Amino acid sequence: IRTPLAGLRARVELMHRKTAVDAQHRDLEVLLSSIDRLSHTAHQLLALARADPSARASIDFVPVDLLSLTADVVEHQFDHALARRIDLGLDAVPISVTGSPWMLRELLLNLVDNALRYTPEGGQVTVRCGAQGEGVFLAVEDDGPGIPVAERAHVCNRFYRMPGSPGSGCGLGLSIVAEVARLHMADLQIGDGLSGRGTRVKVLFGGG
Repeated sequence: IRTPLAGLRARVELMHRKTAVDAQHRDLEVLLSSIDRLSHTAHQLLALARADPSARASIDFVPVDLLSLTADVVEHQFDHALARRIDLGLDAVPISVTGSPWMLRELLLNLVDNALRYTPEGGQVTVRCGAQGEGVFLAVEDDGPGIPVAERAHVCNRFYRMPGSPGSGCGLGLSIVAEVARLHMADLQIGDGLSGRGTRVKVLFGGG
């Protein structure tokens, strides 16, 4: 699915560059945006399938450097944050956890993508990792609108979106996070951000 979508996007982008008529130019921009959303959804569906518990036997768990992982994801999402005028920061220490590198990267990418989508322009998103008690944590914190307490039990369900949610997501990001956390026997915690504003999603591996 992803390969033909990538080819389609490349072809439409070439047409977009060559088109001078304003109306057609705008139509192609809308088409590019639609292709990007479809590609994102296809990628999420693939990640969700690969994170299914039935696939656990084929997943290799190895030591994962969380400092390198968080720095890589922040760099990957930096342009997205810059385009939305969001201050994307990193608060991380050298620490590791046993897990699947690609799954933990997918988990973190979805957390950061969610935070950037729902935090208003001019806001802040911070990626963190460190030690907590006898465990290790990954967390993403923002100062956006937050998730009401009554909704926190539902937002990890597949295809669930809170009423009035902006944008065009399909409600898969946090379900991927929940599946990956479950496969790593980690505790997924959704709470308020700093000073009770925004959202903090934390994944705690081992210990409390």
